[in-house]
Amino acid sequence: MSTSRLKYFHLIFAGFIISINTVFGQIPDFSKVPALNEGDSLNITNLINNGVKITNEKVIAWFPKDSIPFSQMHEITDMINKGIKATEKFIHAPLSWQLHKPNEPYTFYFRPDRFISHASQAGFVSIPFWRIKNGKAPWLHEAIHEILDTQTGSWFSPGITAKDFDENMPLWLFEGLADYLSLKISLMENLSFWDVFSNSARGDTDSLFVNEIKSEKGPYILSFIGSKGVIPELSSKDRILYAPTFYHGSSSFVKYLTDNYDIQVLLTSVSLFRKELETIEKLTGKSLATLKKEWLNKLKLVQ
Repeated sequence: MSTSRLKYFHLIFAGFIISINTVFGQIPDFSKVPALNEGDSLNITNLINNGVKITNEKVIAWFPKDSIPFSQMHEITDMINKGIKATEKFIHAPLSWQLHKPNEPYTFYFRPDRFISHASQAGFVSIPFWRIKNGKAPWLHEAIHEILDTQTGSWFSPGITAKDFDENMPLWLFEGLADYLSLKISLMENLSFWDVFSNSARGDTDSLFVNEIKSEKGPYILSFIGSKGVIPELSSKDRILYAPTFYHGSSSFVKYLTDNYDIQVLLTSVSLFRKELETIEKLTGKSLATLKKEWLNKLKLVQ
């Protein structure tokens, strides 16, 4: 793209330099994005062409133009940068297996359209603007998905069939670890945290799960925690009936494993594509069935 087609206006506001890209920006090559959701390419392109770009060390953040004061955009970007740096420090990054290059920032698209927050496995995440504006965004959870992407392979690769993904991906591990770390780091650094499933700032995943697992669907949901496979209902109109119990349970189980067997067990496991669960068993010296039973016993639940 020629520089003649790039028009930037630089404004000084409260001591900050703001870059507003009114025509073109660095639009991702969507053909190479593993986890591309419906509407991503159109709405990200629209945001880049018409939005406001704020940068700070580890973060590039795009906001809708004239949506909030520039000072608030910077406050949000600074918070995200702090969270990412704290996460990297906590897991002792850079790690040899990480896909994301250490010196490259993570990009956040705060889009005005309606969708579920998600990562891309291409270095960027999409968050509904209304969520970040109101302090109700799972921004660190999604960033951690990008931080933990591994060079050994991906469940979102084009070569992975839907059947293979649904039957073999240990979704509980990836979602539980992102939830656990986002809560842990948020508490450590006094950062904004929001649990989208309880619609609150509650971080007591153990008690949330204990209450939710008592539902009629509890045993079915529990069968997907600590095992391979993806609950199909998470992608259905009934998602809200399954997601809270699954996410809180996954986070609770990861917390138990981390508290009793160290975070490095979980980090190593997610780094080894297709060997995630056998790695947990190898490093703990116990089967996942045994580990799961220990966890449920600690919660005073009977499987």
